[in-house]
Amino acid sequence: MKFFPAAKTFTPDDFVNITDRGDGVFRMTDRYNATWWDGDRDTTNSDRQRAEVKGLGPHQHDGETFFYTTTWRTNPEFRGTAGFCHVFQLKATNGDNAAPLVTISIHGGKATVEANPVGKKIIAREFSWKPGIWLTVRLIIKTSRAADGALLASVDGDAFQGARGVELSRPGADEYRPKWGLYRKATVGAPMGDDYVEHSQVRALGLPADFDATAAKPLQILAPDDNAALERGARAKARAASPAVALAWLRTLPDADSCNFSLASIAALWAETDPAAAMAWAEKFPRRAVRLDAMTRIFARWADRDVGAATTWLSHHAPDAALDSIAWLFATDTTYRYVNRHYALDGAALIKDPALRGAAFEHVVLIWARQDANAAAAFVAETPSLEPAQKASLLKKISSRSTPASG
Repeated sequence: MKFFPAAKTFTPDDFVNITDRGDGVFRMTDRYNATWWDGDRDTTNSDRQRAEVKGLGPHQHDGETFFYTTTWRTNPEFRGTAGFCHVFQLKATNGDNAAPLVTISIHGGKATVEANPVGKKIIAREFSWKPGIWLTVRLIIKTSRAADGALLASVDGDAFQGARGVELSRPGADEYRPKWGLYRKATVGAPMGDDYVEHSQVRALGLPADFDATAAKPLQILAPDDNAALERGARAKARAASPAVALAWLRTLPDADSCNFSLASIAALWAETDPAAAMAWAEKFPRRAVRLDAMTRIFARWADRDVGAATTWLSHHAPDAALDSIAWLFATDTTYRYVNRHYALDGAALIKDPALRGAAFEHVVLIWARQDANAAAAFVAETPSLEPAQKASLLKKISSRSTPASG
């Protein structure tokens, strides 16, 4: 519904306020101008706007602990609101459900994670935000009518902080459901426009009954498991400071496969400006899988920018079984084996495993033989990098492919 404040009238409208933007991103839009604004769904509430989704997953009951998360951003032109502005709500489904129990709310240049329980209002976290910039907020919420509830928040992967040992419930309520979107107050002359909030990687997860939400130490079992959100946060830190700072931040997070992926991704980003420094960082990384992933990505970026320097680095470190996969990818890369053959041959020679080394040479030499079989055969006969049996096999293949078919 559209609301026209001058006439105090409503007009039906078929505008779609919630749209799928692809890649797991959903946009919630509220339109506002001096003449009219989007109302509250199809109600006749004239003082608020709402574009939300609700009830994802099972509802949370009194005494239960849930994990909620979203990665969100507003449009770059988002200017402000006339009053309340929520991008997340945990709302009671019974009892006194007029006010939400928990919200993530925007207040000018600050955002808060706050609660409106039976007792005094709780501000669990306050943090800066900027229009158009992605933020990941993760919540641990234990609802309780006793003083053992908790409201904890992590922003862009930092430690969970907030209120522990508190009563966290609405009067008479014992069941709650989450909402994500854009829900804000609307009045004449408000500093607002056609605005949206985008949400991605939304989750609602019930935690085990023995999960201790009142623990004094940071809660480590909730390892970040959102590749896209982690990488966006890390890339933002890399832009604002440096890739080294972003990598240091990622290493403070709980160990998880998604964090490992982001580590390698940011290391590759670093390689675009300082591949030697990025590689030095990767070589010292303690976890083998992450180390190899990062080094492989860094080497690929390095070779794209300065193949000579990348080859020099590889020649100083190989042959090494741990680097065989990097040397293999380098030697069999289409660009090198077709265009810059000498780099591919150098890379193949640095593979430690004899069988893998022979296969790499075969990839390069048989392409070479299409253009100059004699030169390719002469190379194979002379190279010390192939075993006698490998040479014989490869020379036979060159000969068979270079001899014209009869008949």
